[in-house]
Amino acid sequence: MSDQALKFVILGEGRVGKTSILSRYFNKKFNEGEKSTINPAFYEKTQSYNGKNFGLKFWDTAGQEQFNAINNMYYQNAVGALLVYDVTIPETFEKVKKWVNTLQEVVGKDIIFVIAGNKFDLSKKPDLEANKAQVDNYCQQERCQHFYTSAKTGFNLDETFNSLITSVLKKIENDNLGGNKRGRGRKLEIKEQSANVKEKKKCC
Repeated sequence: MSDQALKFVILGEGRVGKTSILSRYFNKKFNEGEKSTINPAFYEKTQSYNGKNFGLKFWDTAGQEQFNAINNMYYQNAVGALLVYDVTIPETFEKVKKWVNTLQEVVGKDIIFVIAGNKFDLSKKPDLEANKAQVDNYCQQERCQHFYTSAKTGFNLDETFNSLITSVLKKIENDNLGGNKRGRGRKLEIKEQSANVKEKKKCC
């Protein structure tokens, strides 16, 4: 049983690998022929942090991003977000900025998010170099972490999710302490306990 439930969302253009990332991280599976998500689903697990259990739910879209049909209910109450783009299609990074703006409009500027450049296994050096300055500048401006990832191989997914989850849990702990810096010096203890995926007919 968790002491507190936390909602995370995953955002990005269609076919950048959002569902594949969630499937690889939570279920350790990758489907080469993964189809666009039809039903909204959430992947969940319990995470222990400094003596408390948190129920983490990562919401996947139902392909609405292809029709600009994601409504505010999807973002509502989210404490963290994973923004995904395809490193082989640089234009998809530009769309990440749009998703960030919409996310911040709904839940506030202090939402914590991490950006993942997915399909690293298919990338070529010129693709990465062409976009590197833009990615670095934007992440510095937004003070967010960026990781190259591969849903196919699992490359960097643990690091990506750990960064996002840890940042959110640290913020919650610090907020609970009234912003007191004493909480930042505490030893961190994070343990994964369980994970599964469920489909829902209604989002969020």
